[in-house]
Amino acid sequence: MKIVLKVMLILICISVVWAAQDNRTYLEPDQQEAIKKAILQVHSEMKTAAENFKADELFKYVLDVNDVIIEDGVLRSTRREALNITRQGLQGIKELSYTYNHKNITVISPNTALWTGTGTTMVILDDGRNLTNDFAETVVFVLREGQWKVLHAHRSAPNTN
Repeated sequence: MKIVLKVMLILICISVVWAAQDNRTYLEPDQQEAIKKAILQVHSEMKTAAENFKADELFKYVLDVNDVIIEDGVLRSTRREALNITRQGLQGIKELSYTYNHKNITVISPNTALWTGTGTTMVILDDGRNLTNDFAETVVFVLREGQWKVLHAHRSAPNTN
């Protein structure tokens, strides 16, 4: 039940940020495009790090805050916990790739952007098994000291039942 409350709190916070965007400083279309391009670049670097099994490189883009990652309904209390789970999850994998069929970036302010995407994960395990799974993800990026960082990320796989 505690996790459900945390998830609800996070969703409420995102809704407040979203609603507040009408009060944001107006950004010219070229400014919005520059932010979107920067987010695409950072996300691409994160994807590459994950596909190359470099958890520490992936997490250099993640802020050191609590409750930063939710994976399939499980809230990772700290960045360290999320990093350790990611390291463990990459063990026993021979090949990993992510294919996106939908990507969207909403610029909320000059220093906040929301990434949403859906796609398919393909994994080949060390024992030769091939696994594929669809996913959906949401990432809140914030600009800190000139770098776009992950404030919060949520990834889940659709329930096949």
